[in-house]
Amino acid sequence: MQPERWQRIENIFQSAVDCAPGQRSDFLNSACGDDAELRHEVESLLALNEDSGFTDSSALEEGISSLERRSGRMKEERRIGAYRVLREIGRGGMGSVYLAARADDEFQKLVAIKIIRRGLDTDDIIERFRSERQILATLDHPNITRLLDGGTTGDGLPYFVMEYIEGEPINLYCDRHSLTVTERLKLFQGVCAAVRYAHQNLVVHRDIKPGNVLVTKEGVPRLLDFGIAKLLVPAAALDQQTAATVRLLTPEYASPEQVRSGTITTASDVYSLGVLLYALLTGRSPYRQTMSSPAEIERSICQEEPERPSVSVMRRGAEREEEGRAAKEAEKLRRRLQGDLDNIVLKALRKEPHRRYTSVEQFSEDISRHLGNLPVMARPDTSRYRITKFIQRNKAGVAAAALVSMIVIAGIAAVLWQAHVARLEQAKATRINAFLQEMIGYSAANGSSANRKGRDATVADMLDDAVQRVETELKDQPEVRAEMLGTIGGTYMSLAKYDASVRYLQEAYDLDLKLYGPHARQTAAVMHPLADLAYLKADYAAADSWFAKALPIYRKHANDADFEIRFLTAMLSDAAFVKRAMGQSDRAEALWREALTYVPRLPKKYRGQGPSVKTFLAQLYTDRGDIQKADGLAWEASQELRALGNEFFSLAQSLIDLGNVRRLERRYAEADSLIQEGTNLYVRAQGPDHPNVAFGVAALARSRYDQGRYDSAEEDARKALKILENLPKSTHYYASVYSVLGLTLNRTGRSREAEFLLQEALAIREKGAKRGDSVAIAMGNLGECLATQQRYTEAERLLVESYQTLKSSQVPLSPILQEARDRLASLYSAWGKPQETTTLGVPHSIR
Repeated sequence: MQPERWQRIENIFQSAVDCAPGQRSDFLNSACGDDAELRHEVESLLALNEDSGFTDSSALEEGISSLERRSGRMKEERRIGAYRVLREIGRGGMGSVYLAARADDEFQKLVAIKIIRRGLDTDDIIERFRSERQILATLDHPNITRLLDGGTTGDGLPYFVMEYIEGEPINLYCDRHSLTVTERLKLFQGVCAAVRYAHQNLVVHRDIKPGNVLVTKEGVPRLLDFGIAKLLVPAAALDQQTAATVRLLTPEYASPEQVRSGTITTASDVYSLGVLLYALLTGRSPYRQTMSSPAEIERSICQEEPERPSVSVMRRGAEREEEGRAAKEAEKLRRRLQGDLDNIVLKALRKEPHRRYTSVEQFSEDISRHLGNLPVMARPDTSRYRITKFIQRNKAGVAAAALVSMIVIAGIAAVLWQAHVARLEQAKATRINAFLQEMIGYSAANGSSANRKGRDATVADMLDDAVQRVETELKDQPEVRAEMLGTIGGTYMSLAKYDASVRYLQEAYDLDLKLYGPHARQTAAVMHPLADLAYLKADYAAADSWFAKALPIYRKHANDADFEIRFLTAMLSDAAFVKRAMGQSDRAEALWREALTYVPRLPKKYRGQGPSVKTFLAQLYTDRGDIQKADGLAWEASQELRALGNEFFSLAQSLIDLGNVRRLERRYAEADSLIQEGTNLYVRAQGPDHPNVAFGVAALARSRYDQGRYDSAEEDARKALKILENLPKSTHYYASVYSVLGLTLNRTGRSREAEFLLQEALAIREKGAKRGDSVAIAMGNLGECLATQQRYTEAERLLVESYQTLKSSQVPLSPILQEARDRLASLYSAWGKPQETTTLGVPHSIR
């Protein structure tokens, strides 16, 4: 079958899946015409989709990918107008959206191009497509995506060019940035501004949902996709186009009148905005019943009264108890939503259009009144209610008289207590300072060698001496002794002397536990390095346990006047690394996003933590194969760290991460340069024999492997292995080096030696996480090696599990997922197994 034929089958199949079951036959009549064979192919895929649990058309997708690779004709290489298509970034029932760039040298600009998919170019769809283009041409608002250009391709397909919005759906943005209720409301008002503007221009959007509201990295919401919008003018012949070729609503966000095919007005968008706000505030749909059939959809939307948001969040809180989340969080949110916000949301969600807000402007104004502690239109205007609002607006004045006596009494007690604490802290600080000065003097007198290893040895000698002095000189100062042991243990860890580190950190922890108890900041402070040490030793469960104890303590004290917020951001970031190593990508991202919220509070000298967190998020996006997001974050972080000038350690990590992204983009010259620069900075910051240097050298080896420079790759991998020789072989550093060395040996005819290394790498990954992307990638590496040895059955099991795991977590255009596909295709091609069946039920159309 030719790639063009595959493409048409895929397009029709994807759109048929989007159609409601009752509309599917009419759509196929229109899309397939008299081509009985075409219809048969599509219907067989639809049957497979429904009957076998095969829900994502993998056979079709892989068949197309394989055929297109072999023919050398990828659709991304085409040109549309003045633009060169880079890749597909979205698709719907009517068309596909591509990321594109200017094909000439006039100027550089990324755009999004929407074009009707081949096979769907029927008269009614073309008319609706042109209607969307004309609607966008009339709209010019900062919260609405802008139309830049339009036209028709050489083969007669209409298209239009829009500004490219780099952002994420509004619900994900709110959750990942841990926005407060107030922040969510203000962001939502930006969406209201866009919809209000559209209504003023006689346009009803009709498909408001999170996926059609992207929030940029600057925090600006942008409304897009006017594909089923309606014009409220006599040109409403368009309104009669209810062709079965597209799905004209998203059920979860549709209004009752849309579901019943009633009259569509601006009140329909008010309802959809109400559903959106409900989801942003509660994390849930207002409908409690499943909506898997048209009857259930109509019953839920048209008859079921939604729960009050404040009740819904308590239900969600109860469901999350199993994850260890306390009901206190849900109770706090319930109190915030109860009252005004309950009434505002439910007014927007009234079943009868005339009982909702009369306009989006009125809806947004009621939110403003709530934020200003003014009476809202959605609530009865009683005397008690007005008085309550007055007190809320004037808390300081109303409460001042009542607080005077309390302040005086409390102030006297506080001053006396602070004086007592200050005397103790001053004595403690003086003792620590004197002790540290002696240690520094020892280091200066004995550390004249310019060799880094010599300096490290000097520091180690100093620490050994300090331990003896702590045991003898600080017996009468347990608080100081505990703090010094923690410092010594942490320093041993930075020198990769893990056995000494764990001994003194554990001793410091035991002392703190006796002195301060399990919930004190001092105790949490030593839990942090204990968690880091467990992570470095690949004991992720222990690390996770330490962080689970320590983080609530730091969060509790985050707003204390004497608490340095940098300690919380550092702990959040390190805890995220543990979650990532355990295969819990979403939780890792949530922790890093939380850390970013504290960055504005960091003192200037610690502002490097902000770009460092961006670097770690870039790593996470790289894990998922989301190279576009990873590149943007890693580049931004590296530039910010360069500007700071003194963040050599953090800059080293950022540069290597950016180099890894460029490697996956096949920009190898840039990748090698960035990785080498980052590795050199690690040498400068930590010495030539530190494990982080091995990490950089291994990254360079992987880049050279990808380029087919196997001799250089092997040389670098063995150099990295030499640096790690004194570390426990269970660490994640070894997994990275074993992987690249094993792949290189396999490609150079030493598959048996390679197999041992790749098995070791897989065992290390599995020790940290039984599943997850890192385990799946290690499985794929070993599977490739076994396939080289013609051990096809063993290889197939590994490669299939690797592919299936990655497919569930990677973005569709991930180069990591593509590698997993290619490995399976190569296996089946070499195996020559009959196409109809495989031992694991994987369709051989992947070949």
